Amino acid sequence: MATKKDATGESTSFEFGGDTYNIPPAEEWDIDVLEAIDDQKLTHAIKALVGDEQYALFRKSNRTVKALGEFMQAATEAAGSGN
Repeated sequence: MATKKDATGESTSFEFGGDTYNIPPAEEWDIDVLEAIDDQKLTHAIKALVGDEQYALFRKSNRTVKALGEFMQAATEAAGSGN
């Protein structure tokens, strides 16, 4: 289901681990994100999705495989593609 932000193409903000991240609507995710997800390379997917600066923030406090999966789940839900 598309959200209002999806329809307008605006980025979506969400909180994870006490930090706020901004991501584009799901339909605007770069193909590098999707290929990394298909290849099960979550670190590459997250970096491609949020960019270098936000990825560095993520890495400071999220150092487990569990955190990778939970972050991607939160991102897909925030972007409106979490079904």
